[in-house]
Amino acid sequence: MELPSKVLVYSQILGLSGTSGTLIDIRPEGCFELRLTSQGKLHSVLLPVAQTGLVFAEPEPEVVPVDDIER
Repeated sequence: MELPSKVLVYSQILGLSGTSGTLIDIRPEGCFELRLTSQGKLHSVLLPVAQTGLVFAEPEPEVVPVDDIER
């Protein structure tokens, strides 16, 4: 995972449900450092890891299963 990363943020604390943001850091204190846009301005936000869900905006690359592997 490379930082910063575009994410969708889910948090009851701020009432966020799939809000676009940027994950800047995961702090050792147990919180995510995010950049979120609110009222047209960019804000830094710290949200606790235990009460925040993140979905990375970039999908994982598809992995093609290989059937013919010799063991």
